Amino acid sequence: MSLLGFPDWKKIGWHIGKRLKEILHPSPANPGPSKEERRAQRLRDRLKGFAYFDDFDELDSWTPDHVDEAQKSNTPLLPRAAAGGGYHDYESIRPQFLEAELYSCEYLQYVDTFIYFSHKLVCVPPPTWSNLLHRNGVKVLGTFIIEPQTPDCERMLALVDGEYHFAKQLALIAHTFGFDGWLLNIEKQFPENSQTLPKRLTNFITSLVHSLGQERSIIWYDALNIDNQVKFQNGLTVKNLDYARAGGALFTNYKWTEARLQETRDLVLRNEMKASNVYFGIDVWAQNTNMPGPPRVTFPPKNGGGTNTGLAMRTLADMGFSTAIFAPGWTHEHFSSMALPSLYNEPKASISKSVDQSMWRGAKLPQNLVCDCREGRPHHTEEYRSNSILQYAREYPAGSSRFLDSDFRRAFERRKDNTAQNGEHVVSVLGSLKPLPQVSPTATSHLGNMIPARVIYGELGDLNAPGLAVYTKVIGDEKQVSHPGMMNQRDQTLPSTTTYRLCLFKLNMPADGTLQATMKSKRDQANRSVNVGFYTAYRSDELQDLEYVDNQLYLESSQDSKVTVARLEAKSKEAQLVEFGVYCKAPIEASEPLRLIGIESLIIKPIYNTVPAFAIHRIATIQRGEAPEVQKRLTWDWQGSSDCWPDGMPWSKTTGPFSHFIVLCNGREVGKAHCLEFPLSWDDLNISKEGDEVEVTIDGYLFGGGKISSLPKMVLGADLVSE
Repeated sequence: MSLLGFPDWKKIGWHIGKRLKEILHPSPANPGPSKEERRAQRLRDRLKGFAYFDDFDELDSWTPDHVDEAQKSNTPLLPRAAAGGGYHDYESIRPQFLEAELYSCEYLQYVDTFIYFSHKLVCVPPPTWSNLLHRNGVKVLGTFIIEPQTPDCERMLALVDGEYHFAKQLALIAHTFGFDGWLLNIEKQFPENSQTLPKRLTNFITSLVHSLGQERSIIWYDALNIDNQVKFQNGLTVKNLDYARAGGALFTNYKWTEARLQETRDLVLRNEMKASNVYFGIDVWAQNTNMPGPPRVTFPPKNGGGTNTGLAMRTLADMGFSTAIFAPGWTHEHFSSMALPSLYNEPKASISKSVDQSMWRGAKLPQNLVCDCREGRPHHTEEYRSNSILQYAREYPAGSSRFLDSDFRRAFERRKDNTAQNGEHVVSVLGSLKPLPQVSPTATSHLGNMIPARVIYGELGDLNAPGLAVYTKVIGDEKQVSHPGMMNQRDQTLPSTTTYRLCLFKLNMPADGTLQATMKSKRDQANRSVNVGFYTAYRSDELQDLEYVDNQLYLESSQDSKVTVARLEAKSKEAQLVEFGVYCKAPIEASEPLRLIGIESLIIKPIYNTVPAFAIHRIATIQRGEAPEVQKRLTWDWQGSSDCWPDGMPWSKTTGPFSHFIVLCNGREVGKAHCLEFPLSWDDLNISKEGDEVEVTIDGYLFGGGKISSLPKMVLGADLVSE
């Protein structure tokens, strides 16, 4: 599905929260943990890479000197061409084994902004999420939230030497930890109710915007109004206009109506604002019938939210507004514990994934879907298959204007573990997730009783075999939902000149010969008679139709994967590269699924002749944390200059040309790091006693490919692991 070039009203804002009830209507205050207990927990979480602040004293006393290197994002935001209550162990720098997959978003090319939420005064996105999102060109915001139980909220507006001290602190935190701004959510009245309060609060927002700079963003949440009342407007009104205008964007509550949309549009036009900067909320949980209290309502009032989220997006798109999806992790939280393997004879996580595909793509739900909703089958609506999220969401080009790197690996992998019941566990590699293609054969519109037609489609590998597998098959014997790659394709009786194409990535890159694509792939032995390969498509003002260039991949006698390199150049120097995909040509006899090719990686980057010189050195040990929560870590450094680094390639403020590092002990890989430190355990070292030495090597992987290894260094095991 290509929405390239459509207006910005098809952005999606994200607000991650375990339950909207907890987010928007928190329970009355309770004693909770003591200050000492909160500090101890914060120290433990710090060693996992998490950062947050519970109160204004913590925020006031913070300085960049307090930052652990593991808390920083190392991946710069890739400029585009054109979740639970927060802080889960699977988001940490060394995630633990899991029983099943948890939530991760696989549709980031349709997302503009991702807001990480937790019930802390100041919520800093974990570096795993920041790295993932920046790699996909998505801005990630933290949350500053004042809830009814938050003490001393008036301190927010305190002036120090004539400046808003806490606005400066919030800006410094965003710059230091490496994320892109804040959602400001004030859900408590200020003690004072003076006429100057709206002006002071507007000035605070303006100060924060200026301190953050043009590259970072502020979104004001629709709660506190200019009358110092927490009264949700469900749109842009004169009660929140000043705050929204000062911050640049508004995130509304989810109980809006079409009448409110029209009022908002009129106010936007009168004040010369952008309609796309108003994000209207959609409560995904509203479709449930098992929620406590009165029924939840979101647009449309009947069956809104859940699998019908796309219906609300359709209305917002027609009016030119953006969408804010509350708690998209609903697909995993509501279904994963209910979808028992014994009912479906398939893994628990696959049930959650099928619901996720239904909400986003319009895929057909399992008929015997189990959840704890009390009444009927609220998620099997009449509309969901023809009104998916992706039908109304803008698809951004993948990568930047000169760089794309994908290894087609999902956020969770299955690894052997002798302590597990079935001999293996699921582990999160969330922070390593790269741009993923949209290749499922199910998406947005009914085919009805169509004649048999050949399609080409892809499937991301399972947990044991990562990568992308591309197939072809004949469909049409029952009602199905079409993937955009299937459109305008005919049945297998067409002549051999018929070409079937599957677009893996929409792009917006120059086609002047300064870029090259490198793809690692392997053809399947069973399709030796099929003409299959990858293609590039170009667009220019001189051409009415796309210019396709096919690159056939030949079957190798070796079973090894093949690396193919191609210069990306169109006939016209003014053309743009707009697609990269896989093709096959008729005739193909098989009607059942036929595997064509497996793809392990794709990198598009500038062609450069000078090879920059970098090195990894100074391997040592260091102790992090504060007693009693201390942790020994392996540390290292790198050297080199950015002078010869190609324009358009990512460069990290903390790790320079390196996207990540692999740590090896005695030649065995023990973990991946996105900073210059890594915590080890005795299991990692695999030695018999503390006095034994360990040979440590660090492999650094460059943005865009390439590996640089340190010289091995012998280190005492006791110096590497905390007691």
